[in-house]
Amino acid sequence: MSESETTPADAGPARSDDRDLDRVIAEFSQTIDRKPDAVDTLYERALAYHHKRAFPQAIADYDRVIALDSGHADALFKRSIVHRQLGAFDKATADFDRAVQLLWRRQVFPPAKEA
Repeated sequence: MSESETTPADAGPARSDDRDLDRVIAEFSQTIDRKPDAVDTLYERALAYHHKRAFPQAIADYDRVIALDSGHADALFKRSIVHRQLGAFDKATADFDRAVQLLWRRQVFPPAKEA
C-alpha cells in the first residue's frame, strides 16, 4: 500500500520539524525529570515548545526558568513574544521592559571578572 492510500489527501505530509521537535522535547523532559532545576534545559525545552507553537507549555517552562533565575533576560524576552502572539499585550510589554532593564544593567554594571 502506498503512502497516498493510507494518508488522507488533505492531511499533508507530516513535517519532519515537528517529529524532530517532539524527539528533542522528550529528551529535554527526561533530563528535567532527573534534574528539575536544570535552568538551561528548561529554557531549551521552552524554545522547542515555542517553535512548535505549543504556547501554554512554552510559557510554563519560561515561568519555571524565571522562577529559578529571575535575571534570565532571554526567557523574559521570549515569554514576551509568546504573550504578544497570544494577544496578552500587557504581559508582553511587562516582560519585554523587564528584559531590557536587565540587559541595560548588565551593560552599565558588567559582572566582575574573576582573577
